[in-house]
Amino acid sequence: MRSPEDDLATRVFSKKWFAIAWVVFLGAVVTRFWWVRDAALVWLVYGRDAYLRGGVRLLPGKPIRFSTGDLAPRWADMATGFGFFFIVVFGLSILLIAGLRLYDRWRSTRAAV
Repeated sequence: MRSPEDDLATRVFSKKWFAIAWVVFLGAVVTRFWWVRDAALVWLVYGRDAYLRGGVRLLPGKPIRFSTGDLAPRWADMATGFGFFFIVVFGLSILLIAGLRLYDRWRSTRAAV
């Protein structure tokens, strides 16, 4: 059994270039899929039908405003923003770590054969 500091995930994340690349990748994913958070905010405030059938969207710029002209509630905006960010960042990071550990385990059992 390997020690925790010797597993593949720890070795990969200890390299500065990989950590920087991972942060840039996460930033790109969060930025590219921010529309999901916008849809969640409209669903939270107006409901699913307003987004799907009524065409209510968020307008670009600050302050955050709906296409109906109303300002977005601050707490709903913060909750969807933080929630989306943490789900994406922690979810992808946990998937990467689990994938690296599974690959390390698979590789070590294949090497033993």
